[in-house]
Amino acid sequence: MSTKRYSNTFFLAILLLFAFIKPVFSAEFIAVKTKKSILYEGPSESTSKEFIVTQSYPLQVLVKLKDWIKVRDHEGKISWIKAKDITRDRTVLTLKNNVILFYKPSYSSVKLADISVNVALRLVSPLNTDGWIEVKTLSQNIEGFIRVQDVWGFSDR
Repeated sequence: MSTKRYSNTFFLAILLLFAFIKPVFSAEFIAVKTKKSILYEGPSESTSKEFIVTQSYPLQVLVKLKDWIKVRDHEGKISWIKAKDITRDRTVLTLKNNVILFYKPSYSSVKLADISVNVALRLVSPLNTDGWIEVKTLSQNIEGFIRVQDVWGFSDR
């Protein structure tokens, strides 16, 4: 095989590799499935109990073991949660008070709701439209758009 042909084959193989591998910098998020779940210091019930989190609270996955998942919360705290207590359903958490939920992805759109800080919202679509994401409130099922900068738990990389 000539050097040029070998070089082209190698280049094509690298391109295919990048096309099928999820980038390392892509964040994976999960949500708490149970009404209340304990976050532990380590992957065992014998370690210190750190926090209690409630249903739909989003967490970023850092490491997966068989029965435990190492996670980061919206404040950057790292802990462990039992794998049986989570769901792949996507939620986000509001970072400030008075987050406005709009009918369409525009500040000039109709305002549907004013949402408080630390409220979990269901992510309707994983698409980021010019800094807007589509969500649904969990309590009243109001669906609309919010600014991605106003929430934690979203990554479209």
